[in-house]
Amino acid sequence: MTTNTEFINTIKLLLYKENPSLLEKVDFEDDNVFLDPLLFAYFNSKKENMFSKDMLTEIMQGYFIEKEPLILKESFNNKGIAYVPNLGYFDKQGNKVDDVYIINNTSIELLIHPVTHLKHIFKDFNENNIDESKIEISKAQSLKYENALTQALQYIKTSNKVHYDLIEQCCKKIVLFETDPKNTNSFSTINAHGIAFLNVYQEDYDEVFFVDDIAHQTGHIIMTTILFERKKYFLIDENQNIGTFTKNKSEYRSFYILFHALYTYYTTFLCLDACLENNCFDKRQIHEAKGRIGFYLLKCKTDLINFEEIINYHNGFNNVLSFEGIEIFQNIENKYFEVLKKHEEVTFFKYKNQPYNFTYSEFIKLNPLNND
Repeated sequence: MTTNTEFINTIKLLLYKENPSLLEKVDFEDDNVFLDPLLFAYFNSKKENMFSKDMLTEIMQGYFIEKEPLILKESFNNKGIAYVPNLGYFDKQGNKVDDVYIINNTSIELLIHPVTHLKHIFKDFNENNIDESKIEISKAQSLKYENALTQALQYIKTSNKVHYDLIEQCCKKIVLFETDPKNTNSFSTINAHGIAFLNVYQEDYDEVFFVDDIAHQTGHIIMTTILFERKKYFLIDENQNIGTFTKNKSEYRSFYILFHALYTYYTTFLCLDACLENNCFDKRQIHEAKGRIGFYLLKCKTDLINFEEIINYHNGFNNVLSFEGIEIFQNIENKYFEVLKKHEEVTFFKYKNQPYNFTYSEFIKLNPLNND
């Protein structure tokens, strides 16, 4: 069962150690207070000395039971807008610029302005900070994709309510940003746990992309939540490079990252397949959704082979994963074979021109849409 309890208790303890008076000003029983991703961003930024201790009060003040005069010193972005969780966006005179934006018919917030607490979260593939000028986040851009994002969430909600509830439980906010994928892809990170960061760099992104990317990035958030106590699931060093165990010596990922990847294939199959089953998409979108499923089946197959080599290296599942870990893996593997059998036609698609991120404009060149 997925639960946020461990994360909530960790944040409460960190708050108590740093500024216990803040705990007296909020509803201690309101889990949403302690699951705000900006708290994770604040405490995980400690090693980089990004913020003073005053920033903690600025983050928490929107949750105070008895409202106090706003403190806005460190929260301003490079456009002079400060974001206060649970309150909204303010200018340097303290005037409200925008309210908190909750995506329609969900509990998930869309961050519509750059948030200074998150500027250190954007890393390139070498884990270096990406310059703010290379990351576009704006209200106009967010609202450009608002309808497709909202519709995609509703598609998931109506097609697989159980999984949608899990998404809402673990994902508190979404950031739509645009940057060259050479800088970074869509991502989620424990350093801002609870936020799905979606890179909307392709102009033709619609509901199909958002179902896919929401499923993928929230899958990471869900898996991070499940694996809070890693030793309950892994019997080997989960941080070890899997190139040690596989024939692919150029493999750079850890076993933990591989397990995450497999789980996100599972969540993506789950959501795309459910939306197809529920007739959410038009003809062109069906073509794209099936193209995406075929693309991920190939990637998942490669990682299942990697996983099998690791199991063989350690002489069996029981030497690698606990019972709980094996149960998660079996769900992933079963979904892979279920989707492969159900959508057998996707195995005939051609993908040799695809970049790392699925690109429908390239896909259709080798796999034309039949207009009959």
